[in-house]
Amino acid sequence: MRFGPKEKFWVVTDPTPVSVLGDILFAASLEDLRLQFLGGLSTEQNPTLFTDQAEATAEALVRLKARKESATELD
Repeated sequence: MRFGPKEKFWVVTDPTPVSVLGDILFAASLEDLRLQFLGGLSTEQNPTLFTDQAEATAEALVRLKARKESATELD
């Protein structure tokens, strides 16, 4: 699949302990993604790109659940 500079795809990142879905799942163009990296997004946050919103949402929910379960185990 080809992407031009203005076409959007979905990005999912790892959550922090206080993240909500909107923090780790967002639509972005190539320019938007570039700005995210300039603003502090890093490869350590495991950004993953998706062309399908449903797949991206499912991945984000799995990451949030894993983070929540990890935090619960530490209590």
